[in-house]
Amino acid sequence: MTAVILLANTISFSTSQSKYSTNYPAVVCPPTPKDLTTAISLASTKTPIRATGTKSPSFIPSQSLRYNQTKAPIIVKSQGTTPVVWQIRNGVWAGATICSSVQSEQWFVGGAADVTSKGRLLMVNSGLSAAIVDVEIWSEVGPQISNSFTLKANSYQEVSLNSLAPGSKAIVLHAITRSGRVTNYVIDERGRGLRALGGDLVNFAPRAAKEIYIPAIAHTVQNNRGRQAALSHTLRVLVPGEVDANITVKIFSTDGSFIPAGFENRVIKRGSVISLPLSPQLPQSKFGVQISSDEPILAAVYSPTITEGKSDFIWSTATPELSEISLSVAGLAPQLVFIGKKISISGEFFFGNGKRKEFLLNGADIASLKVADGVRSITFTKVGSGIYGAGLVSTRSGYGYFPLTPGSVLTKSSIPISNIRVLTP
Repeated sequence: MTAVILLANTISFSTSQSKYSTNYPAVVCPPTPKDLTTAISLASTKTPIRATGTKSPSFIPSQSLRYNQTKAPIIVKSQGTTPVVWQIRNGVWAGATICSSVQSEQWFVGGAADVTSKGRLLMVNSGLSAAIVDVEIWSEVGPQISNSFTLKANSYQEVSLNSLAPGSKAIVLHAITRSGRVTNYVIDERGRGLRALGGDLVNFAPRAAKEIYIPAIAHTVQNNRGRQAALSHTLRVLVPGEVDANITVKIFSTDGSFIPAGFENRVIKRGSVISLPLSPQLPQSKFGVQISSDEPILAAVYSPTITEGKSDFIWSTATPELSEISLSVAGLAPQLVFIGKKISISGEFFFGNGKRKEFLLNGADIASLKVADGVRSITFTKVGSGIYGAGLVSTRSGYGYFPLTPGSVLTKSSIPISNIRVLTP
């Protein structure tokens, strides 16, 4: 009798155990608006991709490490290796971002909606049902009227920034997905008449925070005479809550970390987009910032550049803490910049010819790593705590910035277990 009871309990326990499957959700890359060119770096020529807007749900191999996207955004089964996107208006401007999975909310700190604005919000619904997206807007004068958009299944939509907050010189967008599978992107492009004033992709932040890190801010670029010229910068800040914030800005550089004059316990009024000049006297070509606040805030740094007789600009945005991730960078050769009190990173470069090379990076405050031509992907195998990173890309068309963060994270879901009792009426 005892043996029968024990056996029954064992069978009951084994049938009640849950099984799980793990998977990286597919990521969505931004569409290619008219007269722009988009190249997406992939880890393998066999990476499965699918364009939105088509009737076929099937994925096909990319057949390239650097996929040239024509118009419609693509969905990529990247399996944990985040693709980096390089988008340009040939000879005018360039920008970088990452392909990201579905997001419930996204904050975009950057852009304008005045007479110079040619920017747009790009909304991609990768799901098989209609989606609803609410867009909240803040400007230099305060909150603006919110908008709601309905996207058809398996489609995308472009909305001009100057239609969201007409006349605003500085804006912050908050895109909230109410239903559906939506990923949003923002292009900040500007011009005056026939004269182009540059452009960039504005990378998103997932939420407001009391501690913000912007790791890579380009401080010098080569001017028309072939010399290194220092850039001016503008810190854009928004306090979306109901209480004013006190912020302190710390700069990380090769000369050490310090707080610029006027940036310790500075009061930022709530509800309005604030622009603060930030021009530290530094000899090196890059720096990073940490912004501490007693209230949740959002921030980014705007850096105008003038090279080869044309105007352009870079938006350096906040990044989360660096983790053990992989990124596809084929054809980009970026410079990776990291900030933190103690920087300790190890990883591997994977080349297009199949070779691999390990690297080790140590430092304090700020450290950089130049990725060689021919590297198709980077994997960070061991990362210390309190480290933040971003990538800078330089080409003839312009400069780009992208955060070192995963486009999708590993998810776990339970697998239904068959039980004979479900077949018993």
